[in-house]
Amino acid sequence: MVRIADQEWPSTVVPADARERAQSTGVLVRRMGWVSERLTREERDDVERQLEFWYSNGYCPDALLIAMSALPDGTRQRPRRASEKPGDFLRSRMKAWFADESAADMAEVREPPRRGQTFEAWLANRRKQAADEGTYQRRSRLTDVGERARADARSIAASRRKDPLARVRESERRRAAALESLRVVGEAVEVPPPPAETRATPRMVASFAGRQSLAAHSPQVLRIVERLRAEKRGPSTAELAVLRNAVRDAHHNAGLGTLEAASAEVNDVDSLTPDGQRIKDFLARAADDRLPLDATVRLLHSMR
Repeated sequence: MVRIADQEWPSTVVPADARERAQSTGVLVRRMGWVSERLTREERDDVERQLEFWYSNGYCPDALLIAMSALPDGTRQRPRRASEKPGDFLRSRMKAWFADESAADMAEVREPPRRGQTFEAWLANRRKQAADEGTYQRRSRLTDVGERARADARSIAASRRKDPLARVRESERRRAAALESLRVVGEAVEVPPPPAETRATPRMVASFAGRQSLAAHSPQVLRIVERLRAEKRGPSTAELAVLRNAVRDAHHNAGLGTLEAASAEVNDVDSLTPDGQRIKDFLARAADDRLPLDATVRLLHSMR
């Protein structure tokens, strides 16, 4: 199938399929200066539906341009207003080109002001015109000798290309050699372990684990999750909204509990809310004699 660039699509062709309709619409949009229009999805669909109707009735882009600029009797139509959307403009200008404007269905249309042609007819006419002018050159076919030469050239080129697996192995070998060249020659230097202060689990990890634990153990969250598990289904829109609000409330309460636990450590307060006591327990589990990864896993594991 011969394909024409969008900018070179002929405006006298009546499109026959979706691809041709898209190219014809592109021609019409550029000719009307609608390229910079910012339209919603509904407005673009409205324009495409209207144009598809006129295309199916034999109108080409040139015919639509003439119909939008003049009435069937030749009277010029008024110019487009600044506030008029392309869909409304197209609907109001093409209304006069229905056979009976007073009919309810408005299914019959007038003859297009300029008769279009199929893409095949346009292409044949263009080739005939190019042949008459001597500018059309049909692609020449190779002789038997040429076909054999082409096959030989392809086989030679394929034989010189490396096997894909061999190329990968060669690449891995070069990478390994480059890494080997970076190895330091000599005895390994013993690196002393970092001090205990740097190995301590950050308190922010414990605080995060406590906040997540409060959200995971929220009565509302547990009730919704247990119901969904029992019914073996996903949450509905309403249940998802309730679940999100429950998690948001739990995170808010956890934030207040974090502040309360931090104040209790400073002021030695004994009476805490359940949320504050839970956060304080998580802070107490942040041991100083463990590596950060081990302590993080231990704290996050206790969220269950």
